[in-house]
Amino acid sequence: MPRLLPESRRCVWLLALAWLTVTPVAAEVPEDPFRSPMWDYNLARYLGEGAEIRHSDTVVLKVPPFAEDATQVPLTVDLSAFPHAVQEVITWVDLNPVPHLFTLRPEAADIRTVALNFRIQQASTVRAAVRDDQGIWHIGSIHVEAAGGGCTAPSVTASNPDWANSFGQVRGALFSPAGGMAGSRLKAQVMHPMDSGMVANIPRFNIESVELRHAASRQRLASMTLSESASENPLFVFDLEHDNEPAGIVLLLRDNGGNLIESHLGG
Repeated sequence: MPRLLPESRRCVWLLALAWLTVTPVAAEVPEDPFRSPMWDYNLARYLGEGAEIRHSDTVVLKVPPFAEDATQVPLTVDLSAFPHAVQEVITWVDLNPVPHLFTLRPEAADIRTVALNFRIQQASTVRAAVRDDQGIWHIGSIHVEAAGGGCTAPSVTASNPDWANSFGQVRGALFSPAGGMAGSRLKAQVMHPMDSGMVANIPRFNIESVELRHAASRQRLASMTLSESASENPLFVFDLEHDNEPAGIVLLLRDNGGNLIESHLGG
């Protein structure tokens, strides 16, 4: 092995010191209080390697303790006590075949609450990760007991021979908050089979994107992406803080078949 001259050894030490200086230290991942086998994997998958993560009791998840109907489990993510600006919300169900449920990004509105029904394949922990304006992820978790099979159950809607007549219909309303506060509650159910692709001979057919826009200016208030874990005929609830417009809000949805569903609520 050749001997290094003093100048060469000095360069080697300087390079090593520079490498140690610029190499980021991976953030420590907190332990999962529910000890899910998918904890570390799903954190890396949805939040990215090295993300700064904290458990938070200000990210409040509400679900029934037992899913009587595994194809329709109501989930509410309550952020009314979250002390930071919400940049992004990602939810998933640890042990589902497709864990991801939805990703929500506020734009011209602040999100106080979002609710959506989901499918559950077996007893599992449900997560909501909220990214603040400093890039830190705050996670709320809750466990749901279930008999299971919700993701692989055939769609009831698609088994109805007249389902095409109601496809894409939206039933909903826009409510004003009490006390004259700026903002609104949007509640809407969309008729769609939301086939998960996990039933034999039935391909995946689901709503993939949701947008909320001011009806007059078409300014986007928030956007959402959905995955196969969302229930058929999904029921959406959003509590939003935004500058009210008399014209109301437009709900825009697009599925993986290219169908565009538009509904004007309020105004």
